[in-house]
Amino acid sequence: MRSKLDSKQISEYLSKLFIEKIVVSNGWKYRTQEKDNDIDGEIEVFTNEGETTAKLIKVQLKATTELKYNEDTNSIVFDCPIKFLNFCDVCDFPVLLVIYSVTEEKAFWIWTQKYIFQELDSNGVDWRKNTSTIRLKIPIHNEVKEDVSFYDAIKSISEVGVSELQQWKKQESSEFYFTILEEKDNSTNTKRRISAKIYVERSFASSKDSLVELIKKINGKVKNNNYFKKVLDENSDASHPEYVWLYFYDDLIQYEFGLPICRSEWINNIDKNDPVLLKEFDHYIESHDIRIKWEDDYRPLHKYLILNATSKNDYMKEIKGLLTFTQHELANLTFLFNKVDKGDFYEHIISKRKDYRTNFLLISDILPPYECRKLNRTLIDALTDMDNLAIAIKQEQGNEYYLHSQFLKRFPDHLAIIQYELEKII
Repeated sequence: MRSKLDSKQISEYLSKLFIEKIVVSNGWKYRTQEKDNDIDGEIEVFTNEGETTAKLIKVQLKATTELKYNEDTNSIVFDCPIKFLNFCDVCDFPVLLVIYSVTEEKAFWIWTQKYIFQELDSNGVDWRKNTSTIRLKIPIHNEVKEDVSFYDAIKSISEVGVSELQQWKKQESSEFYFTILEEKDNSTNTKRRISAKIYVERSFASSKDSLVELIKKINGKVKNNNYFKKVLDENSDASHPEYVWLYFYDDLIQYEFGLPICRSEWINNIDKNDPVLLKEFDHYIESHDIRIKWEDDYRPLHKYLILNATSKNDYMKEIKGLLTFTQHELANLTFLFNKVDKGDFYEHIISKRKDYRTNFLLISDILPPYECRKLNRTLIDALTDMDNLAIAIKQEQGNEYYLHSQFLKRFPDHLAIIQYELEKII
């Protein structure tokens, strides 16, 4: 018998020609993989200068004579074999599923693992129990064509695909990849508001898609924690929060300097609440009523902090005189204020006013090592109080009760914390 070429084989051949032409037109390579049942080919991405990036994306082609459109979801509907999805679920390379229409000469694509993670797993679809197929919805805007938007999307997947896959696989054990550093009750008389600061492992935080999924889980955890600042009171509030605000950090230096990589705001829309902090946002998780704002400006400052933080030895030498001055002034001002005659107290403040300002500016310009951050913070607080005290006296603001309640009562605490931090450091 002679070999035959049926319509199915022709359709498959045309789909390969189509995708290869699109890929090669952008200066990339497309290789066919004839002996792989789950993969038809792979894309190798090259730079504009024609050098390989050594980044590969696997491709599975499905040819059809008729595309199934879903106008309600603005998508292409495809009944995908479970066998293929199982393969993608364990594959360590990103896999594109491309649906090609022979009659229309058009193709549409999805990044299969991302679809599994964000659409099937995230929305509670227990697709792994299916034995044959499951219906996928491929967005119309994901068209395979000679267009910068398509090439940019594929290039992006090639750059972050392997890393993203690693992060998605961590989701099953996501509790091991974040730590709640702080929870606060920011409630008003009418609204329950909870905020939390979260440390996220840096490799996990590098993927925005992974972080979105993690935000859902952490938001639910903080809601269930439902911390209330009057927890020790008999009439503790057990009502559910109307707002949950989360701040995320992938470095403790960011946390210390208040530089989150992103923020989120959950709103209880059942009570028709409006956003408070994130009226403008970059990402909205409609299913969870969560708004997300990515903080893109923190990196330059973060880099500055890392590169300019002084060593512990140099830091201690630099603050030696300032430290002695601060300790002496805290003790001396407390002593002078406690005298019946306050004349010496006021005269001393006047004589040292410029020194308070000079030393405050000096400590403000020093970037301490992480170990010394609390000592540095206390020195700043102490010198701020002394400088503000001098300003209040110069401007004749308030009586002696006011001066004590606003400034001087904190001086013994500043002294104690400075001594405590010094003993920890040295």
